[in-house]
Amino acid sequence: MEAGTLTYVNGSPRITGQYSGFDTNAIVEATLLAKRLPAVRMESTISNNEVQTKAYGELNTLLTSLRNSLNGLRNPPGLSGRDNNIFEAKSAFLTSSTTTAATSILGVSSTNSAAAGVYEIEVLQIATANKISSGTVVDSTAAQGVTDTITLGLTGGTSKDITITADMSLNDIAGAINGVSNDTGVRASVIKVGDNDFRMVMTAEETGKAITLSGAGNFLGTFGDGAVLSELQAGNKAQIKVDGIATVIERDTNNITDVIDGVTIQLYKAEVGNKIKVEINNNLGGIKTAINEFVETYNTLRDLVKQQRNYDPSSSSSSKPALFGDDILRRVERALSGIVSTGAEGVDSGEINTLALMGVELNDDNKLVVDSTKLDDALVTNLDGVRSVFEFTFKPDDTRLAVISRTKAINVDDFSLVIDGIDGSGNITGASVTGQGNVFDISGNTLKGKVGTAFEGMTMVFVGTPGTGAQTIEVKTSYGIAENFFHSIDDFVKPGSGQLSTRLLEIADASKDLNEKIVAIDARLELTRNFLIEKYSRLEQVLAQADAMRKQLEAQANASKS
Repeated sequence: MEAGTLTYVNGSPRITGQYSGFDTNAIVEATLLAKRLPAVRMESTISNNEVQTKAYGELNTLLTSLRNSLNGLRNPPGLSGRDNNIFEAKSAFLTSSTTTAATSILGVSSTNSAAAGVYEIEVLQIATANKISSGTVVDSTAAQGVTDTITLGLTGGTSKDITITADMSLNDIAGAINGVSNDTGVRASVIKVGDNDFRMVMTAEETGKAITLSGAGNFLGTFGDGAVLSELQAGNKAQIKVDGIATVIERDTNNITDVIDGVTIQLYKAEVGNKIKVEINNNLGGIKTAINEFVETYNTLRDLVKQQRNYDPSSSSSSKPALFGDDILRRVERALSGIVSTGAEGVDSGEINTLALMGVELNDDNKLVVDSTKLDDALVTNLDGVRSVFEFTFKPDDTRLAVISRTKAINVDDFSLVIDGIDGSGNITGASVTGQGNVFDISGNTLKGKVGTAFEGMTMVFVGTPGTGAQTIEVKTSYGIAENFFHSIDDFVKPGSGQLSTRLLEIADASKDLNEKIVAIDARLELTRNFLIEKYSRLEQVLAQADAMRKQLEAQANASKS
């Protein structure tokens, strides 16, 4: 007979199978396993959801990277758009008129707002910081016996009174001066020139400004000639000439930002007679790098699409990718392939309007390949054409009209904007588009395209002259591939409303719901387990009682025979 199995239910031991000979534990587990099949299927679904979520996450990351790589190429909108536009970025090229390297004379940097052009700069004098020194002091730590209240500062700046007492050493005096240097713009240091030769040097923290120092006691008499300290270096202003203009341009600093708009000139040393040629031009290298980054990111995305489509149902070694046959992946591929093959929209005939015409072509694997020589030639000889391939262009014949925001909803070609007038506060009194009528909501000097019109998604601002009447502005537009890519990708990755964002949220909600159902099933199965164990335990008890009765009857029968 089977020995049975010891189990515990709610902490109480029970012996099952001893009299029946059944493996009651196996029966219970088999029963529960059959009842748990729905939960097992749910767990499998959750596991598949996790795999799909990971694949969607990778797709989302690559799409976001592709969109980001195109932002500088699309002519970003808004007030800061020009600063982020890679086509507006400038580089400076320097040429010296002597054997001295131009970069040892000056450095030049420029913002996107700088106009392309060639300038000639001659550095006559660099700005220097004024330095003055005390006479020799034998011991910098000994009390100097000076009693005074000195007034210290820079020309045109804030001055501070500093109290000097007889017990202060040279080091103490320097410390007192440095204690107010944030206000005065003067710092002090004690220099050991030699044994028994210490001197205090005061230095202006701004170039081109003189240190002002006065006192009523014996400070200047002890450390100077009674009126001033020794000047080690004058506080000179920077002096330059630009484009041969006879007037010398002076600035307090060597970092000059206000002579050429958008250009910063950093002076390193003077060389009279050396006219440095400064050429400000578009940063073609930066543009090429941005295009190559776009191509690289696009090709990485193509690799992912190919990987997710690579499945042979007839092959035993082929596993089905998480996004095989996925509707979102199909839409992504269709949208991006369509943009690449179509090119820019609204570009004048005869101009560059496709990637292929500027040296970026599709190979047999549907990946982009850059012909570096052809791209270089296009950038050098037809930069505007390259821009038109990528950018959203907005070219009004009145520069006071500008786009401050836009979405993919806009669907405009060249148009004529009629401004009815500008009131005394600079507000637009009315506006329309020739042939299309009133397509804008007007607020102040802002025009916002109405929903349902071709201008939906476009917001423009016109800074007109207060009190002027009607005027017509002719606007030319085109829609480049970078702009198209950017907004098309946004349809998929935009947080909260993008197709991927929505799908990921749906999957997460579905998995959460399945987990809750699994918990409920397992809770019911635990009750079922307890019920079955109780049931089989009672069966064993009945069998035990029957066996005991059988044994008793057998004993009585055997006793009566004897």
